[in-house]
Amino acid sequence: MAASETIEFPHGDYVSPGLALIKPDAHFPNMIIGDKGKCGWEYLRREVDHNWYVDRRWPSIGFVGRDEAHILYNSALQFRQKRALEIGCWLGWSACHIALAGMDIDVIDPLLADSGVLDSVTASLSSAAVSCNIVLVPGKSPEAVLAIAGEKHHKWSFIFIDGDHRDPSPVLDAHAASAFAEENALILFHDAVCPDVGRALEHLRTQGWNIVVYQTMQIMAAAWRGSAKPIEHTPDPRISWSLPEQLRSYPLSERLK
Repeated sequence: MAASETIEFPHGDYVSPGLALIKPDAHFPNMIIGDKGKCGWEYLRREVDHNWYVDRRWPSIGFVGRDEAHILYNSALQFRQKRALEIGCWLGWSACHIALAGMDIDVIDPLLADSGVLDSVTASLSSAAVSCNIVLVPGKSPEAVLAIAGEKHHKWSFIFIDGDHRDPSPVLDAHAASAFAEENALILFHDAVCPDVGRALEHLRTQGWNIVVYQTMQIMAAAWRGSAKPIEHTPDPRISWSLPEQLRSYPLSERLK
């Protein structure tokens, strides 16, 4: 991986100042800048003028964005050599960022049962030389979370949830993951713009977790407890940011500085 100071990103990308940079694009040869008009999901924030990356084979489904991937990577750097859990990996892009931060990961995604998806994920992770750090589980959360925790006696310091965003799945994912989180743990969510993901944040808040929101294209959010801490993040100052109603009671990351 190239030194962070030599990394350049395409026009239309944004990464918060102060973050360690990474660019594993070469390991995902089918990743392209997508056409937001091809996505029918009502919660895609088309008005945010950042590149929206997709796989050319599935052009209606987006990856974690560039700034969001750096929140993921820099958050995981705090837990180097510890164990992570990922619920929903969409072709391995997010898992690759976590593994490159030095974590071992249990990855749960029902799409891994598809041989074409599994082959694509395996090829990308092998190309990035992180496949030995990742256990791929073709299962559905929360059942697979409970199975792994029971069979392997795993607890996780870092958890990334980007699975089924439809109620009640986000709350069930958050509940299962938090039950097996270490005392000092951080949980990151993608697509917090979706109200059903917002319900998962509220569930964790009632359980004593702290919550912060990151203004990114699809809105990331972090829940943490103990000595774990969310990273600092500065949103793109060129964007006139809005915030959905279900997130307005939470602090924004830039206000924690």
